[in-house]
Amino acid sequence: MLTNLVKTIGRKWKFPLIIVGVLVLILMVLKFAKPSPPKAESHEKSWLVSTKTLAFVTASPQIALLGTVESPFDSQLSAALTTDVTYVPVREGQAVSKGQLLIELDAREISLQLKQRQADVQDLDAQIKAEQNRFKSDQKSLSDENALRAISNQALARQTKLKASNLVAQERIEQAESQLAQSSLAITSRELSIADHPNRLQQLKAKLTRAQTAYENAQIDVQRTQIAAPFDGVITEVSVAPGERVQNGQALTRLYDSKAIEVRAQLPDRHMALIRSAIDSGATISARAQHYGERVDLNLERLSGQANRGAGGVDALFIPQQMTDASPKALVLNSSLKIFVDLPALDKVVTLPVSAIYATKRVYRVKDSRLEAIEIKVLGSQLDKNGRSLAIITSPHLKAGDLIVTTQLPNAISGLKVTVREP
Repeated sequence: MLTNLVKTIGRKWKFPLIIVGVLVLILMVLKFAKPSPPKAESHEKSWLVSTKTLAFVTASPQIALLGTVESPFDSQLSAALTTDVTYVPVREGQAVSKGQLLIELDAREISLQLKQRQADVQDLDAQIKAEQNRFKSDQKSLSDENALRAISNQALARQTKLKASNLVAQERIEQAESQLAQSSLAITSRELSIADHPNRLQQLKAKLTRAQTAYENAQIDVQRTQIAAPFDGVITEVSVAPGERVQNGQALTRLYDSKAIEVRAQLPDRHMALIRSAIDSGATISARAQHYGERVDLNLERLSGQANRGAGGVDALFIPQQMTDASPKALVLNSSLKIFVDLPALDKVVTLPVSAIYATKRVYRVKDSRLEAIEIKVLGSQLDKNGRSLAIITSPHLKAGDLIVTTQLPNAISGLKVTVREP
């Protein structure tokens, strides 16, 4: 029975299997009979580039720096005593001259103290004169008292002789002895007073010195009620108003010296050797800036005495070339400006468009229609006669006549095929 079932199933699936086999056979015949497509020939792409023929020149690098306007004389004026403000004639932004009144303080309290100190000086002057008069009187009195003692001594001698002859009473002798003793005591007291005169005079003079010092301090305090400008400058802040009570040390106003304007900018380390060499040789390093539409010409005055912590380079301080009344006004304190510094001229360097520089350290030379990477060092930049920026570079691997690519290629790499565009 099982054999019959297998035969029945075989007969049932035989026809579909034949059809599938025929279809597979047809597909295989079509695949192998399909004509093969023509093979395309592969061509390496060539990139069109512009070039510049390299030539060595003498050029002065220019570096762009970000500077800050400042003044070494930026002063905050404070009250030196506790009193009231009576007059404030200046305002923020106002230009002032040296010695001009900025703020006036009430001087009545300190004027009273000044009178007291003056009275103390006068009192001690009088005491010194009295002491000197006393000394002269003591000297004269001492002479008189010595004469009195001599008289008392003679009187005692006479009374003693009379007693020997029983011609005088004992009471007269005792009285003579008492007068002699009193004369001696008076002389001793006078001599002590004369001997102590230098000490008393020195004490009075010391008190007079202290009184005169206090008097002079009071005079200074009276002068301090008139707050005047210490130099020609510009007011940047006024912190008080009339009627306000100020304390000793309280800020009143702030100003900076308009004739001591400087521009501080950080010089990168890579330019420091050239800058220091120029300074040592006595060369002038100039710079320029545009500030609120006005050109400002600067000269390098000096370098900072310390490097910036956490940043490369040393601060350079520039000053305006002409410190006229109009020149400093173009520079506003604490403002920022971009300055362009002209470095000393360099020999045997190359100037190239900025588009020729890759990653600030590489250019590409065309050799046999392919790129060749050359490591370079950028020394700075300068503007050509058309106002375009040119990079000043140097490299021991460059030689005159080399074709340097001036086109920025996104996939530039050594060996890349290029076609040089006709000039």
